[in-house]
Amino acid sequence: MKRRLKRFVLPTLYFLITISIFAGVIILGSDSQYINKDYNYSLDTLEDVTLPTISEDSEVSSEILSPVEEGSAQIGVNFYNRDDESSKQELSLIYYQNTYMPNTGILYVSNDKFNVLSVSSGVIEAINNDEFFGSCVVVKHNDNLKTYYYGLDELEVSVGDEITSSAVLGVSKNNDIMNDKKSFLFEVYYNNELINPESFIGTNIKDYK
Repeated sequence: MKRRLKRFVLPTLYFLITISIFAGVIILGSDSQYINKDYNYSLDTLEDVTLPTISEDSEVSSEILSPVEEGSAQIGVNFYNRDDESSKQELSLIYYQNTYMPNTGILYVSNDKFNVLSVSSGVIEAINNDEFFGSCVVVKHNDNLKTYYYGLDELEVSVGDEITSSAVLGVSKNNDIMNDKKSFLFEVYYNNELINPESFIGTNIKDYK
């Protein structure tokens, strides 16, 4: 005689199977949420710790450049150094109205007018009038360093302008010092003292903080 399952066995079996399936869905769902949450968090973390890339241009722009374009002018009178030999000091004098004066910077000269450039980035602090050269542009590079450009014409800047390296400040012109040539005088003040522009050009602006 065949044995028959009792009435409550099948409903109980179905109920257990249903519960198992439902529990499995819940577990899988919670695991999926957990994985997605961790994945998003890891992306956010990577974004936060990403370091900026330093371009090579920033290193190049820190070099002190020449105030004239290559080949456009030459040095007519060098900086007067008290420690130089007398023969070299004679070549560093400016002659004006029967008087010889020590040159306080570099006097650049040319037969034709040429552009005068900022040797480094900075702010136009002042535009003055010099009795010998005419217009003088003063560029402040930092609290300790300023450069002066005497004898400019056709000015391209105004007081307060922020400028970059090699920005055109103006052009050279005739003046009372060099009547027969276009010229301009370049001076450098570091910690309020004149320094030799010839040893200044080609160095790093970071050395003058």
